[in-house]
Amino acid sequence: MSKRAFCQQCNKALVACICGSICELNNQYFLHILQDPSEQKKAIGTARILDLSLSKVQLSIGTVFNPTDFDLDNTFLVFPSETASTVADLHTMKKINSRTQFILLDGSWKKAYKILMSNPFLKTLPTITFNTENKSSNYRLRKSPREDGLSTVEAGYYLLSELENDTEKFIPLLDVFDEMINFQVANIPKDVYQQNYLKNKTGES
Repeated sequence: MSKRAFCQQCNKALVACICGSICELNNQYFLHILQDPSEQKKAIGTARILDLSLSKVQLSIGTVFNPTDFDLDNTFLVFPSETASTVADLHTMKKINSRTQFILLDGSWKKAYKILMSNPFLKTLPTITFNTENKSSNYRLRKSPREDGLSTVEAGYYLLSELENDTEKFIPLLDVFDEMINFQVANIPKDVYQQNYLKNKTGES
């Protein structure tokens, strides 16, 4: 049996390759994505969209990371918490500059929390959140335990858009995401999709 061919750049099956849709974007603030290893080659993983699109980005894969690889005095962890600041707070208090970095955790909520607990230095970082009011995820093939749960690329889009006060610049990130999800949905048998992904939205038990 032959192995399925994968794109060496986006890590997706060749038939689902997203490289041709990627748009290079020059973001002002550096984004460091810490990815759980289980996410690396998932068909609907979205961190790679950010990694391929942004000019200031790093994707690190693992569960334990070296704190010396981070500027801990000028880094924020993007994670919801009661003490998290908003992007507006950072701008108002002038807590960010051109060298400020933002860390995103890529994985299910359980895996993201595991990364947080496995790296004590992350728990010392100030946390930041962005405005999720009236924002819903288009991640139709995954279910989040949180009503405000977003995919990693959606989180990156909203974060960068607020940081740069520009809602149009980073739309290409969502365009690639939507294309990827639409491709996957189109290749799922209709009855399987309706049974596993639509019943909660239609109010069925």
